[in-house]
Amino acid sequence: MKTHVKFENVSKEYRLGLTRTSLPTVIGGWVKNQFSGKRSQSTKGDSFWALKDVSFELKEGQSLALIGENGAGKTTALKLLANITKPSEGTITTNGQLSALIELGAGFHPDLTGRENIFLNGTILGLSRAQITRRFDEIVSFSEIERFIDTPVKRYSSGMVVRLGFSVASCIEPEILLVDEVLAVGDAAFQQKCMSRIRSLLKNGTSIIFVSHNFYLVQAVCGRAIYLEKGRVKQRGQTKDIIDLYENDLHQKRALRLESGSQDKNEHADQIEILGVDIAQTNAADGHISNDQPLHLTIRYIAYEDLGPAHVSVFINRADGLTCCMMRTKIDQYPLHIWRGEGQVSLIIDPLQLVTGSYFAEAWFLNESDSMVVTPHGGRSDWFAVKGRGLSYADDSGIFEPNTRWHHATKQTLSAEEPFIRLASD
Repeated sequence: MKTHVKFENVSKEYRLGLTRTSLPTVIGGWVKNQFSGKRSQSTKGDSFWALKDVSFELKEGQSLALIGENGAGKTTALKLLANITKPSEGTITTNGQLSALIELGAGFHPDLTGRENIFLNGTILGLSRAQITRRFDEIVSFSEIERFIDTPVKRYSSGMVVRLGFSVASCIEPEILLVDEVLAVGDAAFQQKCMSRIRSLLKNGTSIIFVSHNFYLVQAVCGRAIYLEKGRVKQRGQTKDIIDLYENDLHQKRALRLESGSQDKNEHADQIEILGVDIAQTNAADGHISNDQPLHLTIRYIAYEDLGPAHVSVFINRADGLTCCMMRTKIDQYPLHIWRGEGQVSLIIDPLQLVTGSYFAEAWFLNESDSMVVTPHGGRSDWFAVKGRGLSYADDSGIFEPNTRWHHATKQTLSAEEPFIRLASD
């Protein structure tokens, strides 16, 4: 069986605090090291290893999930495979055409149309114009954006960008496919379509490396997984076993910190940790949140010591990063007191009113005066798809659909008792 990907003792080091990177500075540092007889290396505290001595092998038709906390090295591994950055140590071997969907809109030019970007992206991936032309109709059909294919990509919603990006990446039938969190931006129906496409690619011999915090998607795609912790391989095995181990580790770490409480000697440790931000709606249909119904948002947390009076801020962000709204207990004058232990804070937005699109929520705990964040890492929900009364395909469609009442009158239809409404300037 053909080997598509091979990581052999791969490590990646990043320099910290390096602000001067001009050519004279780099050359001067190199010359200095040569005369001093020292190797060019980072001093203690000036660097960190995003990956350290990682090895794995992937044969045709196999899938692999990379699992771990933020900063574990998952995306670094994908960027090394995609040749976006080079390893500091070790060897990476890829055998076959590689396609990557790592960052939202990567490889797309915002001023070019969808049609032009298909040819641009396909060329970047190594296809000839004739090959792209043969696959063009399939790419457009899969993305479901035929109506907007000659519209500049900068006018696309984030969901449309993901549709087009995944369509190009998968429809060229690569031998190696890399997929990061961006797949979660699409709505539930498109995610299922992507899952079917991925299974088809695996059946035809494509090797897939998948990164996501959505463990439902991970288990649906990958048979094997690697658990990364601080850049090192902690465990490898069947996907379900690795997910169980990872979640058990998180539970034990939190329980240990809760037990130690204020005796935790790490001065940078958070006093309170957000365990999750959950989005729910009664009778949500087809995985979509209706914008004319209440949205229930729950922030689950664990406090490692008594915080006393505190505040919570919640932001809802569109997929392109735009903040749509902010809710604060301080503004709403809602009293909140945090005791040591686990708890949850709930919020109801009634009605939601966001326009059709993809969103996520962020939550933060702040001190009593609402002036300082006490959860530096915050908490973030999964992506959720909102279905409004009308379709919105561009960022200029607005942010929310307000509750409105319309009225029309003319001089002929108004009664004598109801004066005609004029502008103030009349």
